[in-house]
Amino acid sequence: MSDIESRVSDIMLAKLRVRDPSLDRSDFDKSIYDLDLDSLDVVELTQILERELKVRADRREIANLMLLDEFRSYFVLLATR
Repeated sequence: MSDIESRVSDIMLAKLRVRDPSLDRSDFDKSIYDLDLDSLDVVELTQILERELKVRADRREIANLMLLDEFRSYFVLLATR
């Protein structure tokens, strides 16, 4: 795992563990909604990642991401552009 992938994962886990402390990277293959995250959680996570990585996400693209791993990959791609 690259440094940026690890950083994005750590940021995501810090936010997600507020809701469920048992989450870890193995949960990234699960759907956002299977983990009882709602749209507000997704918005907050997006804002945190944008601020931390100094990037701007496309809200339409974010709305189409269902798995946490897709979400992570999207932000890794933004951060490496």
